[in-house]
Amino acid sequence: MNNDLSAAKKAAAIDELTGMMNDRSFRKEIARTLDNMDSDESGILIMMDGDHFKEVNDHYGHNMGDEVIKLSAQMIIGRIRTVDLASRLHGDEFAIFIANTQDYTVAQKIVGDINASLVSESARRHMPNITLSAGAVIVRRGSNYTQLAKVADAALYEAKSSHDGGFAHA
Repeated sequence: MNNDLSAAKKAAAIDELTGMMNDRSFRKEIARTLDNMDSDESGILIMMDGDHFKEVNDHYGHNMGDEVIKLSAQMIIGRIRTVDLASRLHGDEFAIFIANTQDYTVAQKIVGDINASLVSESARRHMPNITLSAGAVIVRRGSNYTQLAKVADAALYEAKSSHDGGFAHA
């Protein structure tokens, strides 16, 4: 019975399409991380949203949209370290927590690497291309995830104005 319960808990924490953490488990893990950070530690929360994703669904159908979401998740997971966290929040929205940095150029490089790999891999697989625009905010111990997400979302809104994998930070 305990194995069934453990499997059910794990399934409830994972996004079914991508295998990434879902929004609820990401929020929980970020809250735990924020509580356990030392006073001199920091990280960066990155909120990401697909550019032109609606057009993929409209022109190629939702099955192809799902494939693009899965590819995006693979490219995100492949560009972060094991100490970092990544989640599919919903739709074509993702979040990443980069541990042990307050350098926005690190976050911008990761986002650039994700987008470059998305472009090359989607072409190789004969899939429609999308990029992910990103907004970032520095995270410190005791920060509130909801407030951080609002700030990162505001930066994301600014980054999305170009619809080409833009990056902005608070």
